[in-house]
Amino acid sequence: MILVTYLKLTRWKNLLLIVYVFIIFKLFLFTALNIATKLTLTQFIFLLLSVLFITAAGNIINNIYDIKSDTINKPNKVIVGKKITIETAKQCYKITNALGLILGIALCLNVEKPSYSFIFIATALLLYYYSKKLKSLPMIGNIVVSFLIAICVLILPFFDIDFSIKSSSQNLVTGIIKILAFFAFSLNLIRELVKDIEDVNGDYILKMKTLPILIGRIRSRKLASFLCVIPIALLFYIVFNFSIAYKVTVLYLLLFTVAPLIYVALKLNGTKKKSELHILSSLLKIIMFSGISSMLIFSIF
Repeated sequence: MILVTYLKLTRWKNLLLIVYVFIIFKLFLFTALNIATKLTLTQFIFLLLSVLFITAAGNIINNIYDIKSDTINKPNKVIVGKKITIETAKQCYKITNALGLILGIALCLNVEKPSYSFIFIATALLLYYYSKKLKSLPMIGNIVVSFLIAICVLILPFFDIDFSIKSSSQNLVTGIIKILAFFAFSLNLIRELVKDIEDVNGDYILKMKTLPILIGRIRSRKLASFLCVIPIALLFYIVFNFSIAYKVTVLYLLLFTVAPLIYVALKLNGTKKKSELHILSSLLKIIMFSGISSMLIFSIF
């Protein structure tokens, strides 16, 4: 029971997406294109566990600071204060965060890049201050958490790819990863905005200054719909430039990312009910998964 509660507190389903990204990159994308890599299996595991623990700690501290708003917005999903005490949750945060930082710093020392430790320390601090202060500020919190999502995409290539060896395959992979990171950033930014619209009633009572509270739900929905243009334009860029060489991947993107994203953009203009916004938020998460999965399709075909 304690383990189940801890896993819920860390939002383990979201953590699985990080594992999925790491596996696709390491076992499929890098291998398929013969990319020269540097990390041993042990170092790879250290990096993955460090990212997982630091992210999990960020989710725990977010749950702690969100007790009041979640009690109003999502009463059935409140964990801290109901299934686990606040003090116990704080201890879980400290231990989980410490494990992530220790593993990350140990990795940096092992690969003889101690300055890279800053990445893990800065990420942990950003996640803490996001939950404590930044989340309630208009768009700033949304941008910060979306930036951290992009870091999850970039961190394995940053540590693993041997950039001293130049090749056309490496340039292709580097370009693809940058596009994927920007796709993840923009998509998560839209999803965070949709979640703010969904939670506007509770946030208003708690006197938070999220964008939907400042400019209203209608304008926020229109902004979220407009922001969908960014990942859609990015995907069409890929379609037009890679349709001949990578037909299967392009077809997959059109069916499972472009089409659903256009649907979300259109629905946001007319959606008013909280339940409908929740569905769109979930759909955006599925689109994120589909976009990442395109790397698997690309590696195979």
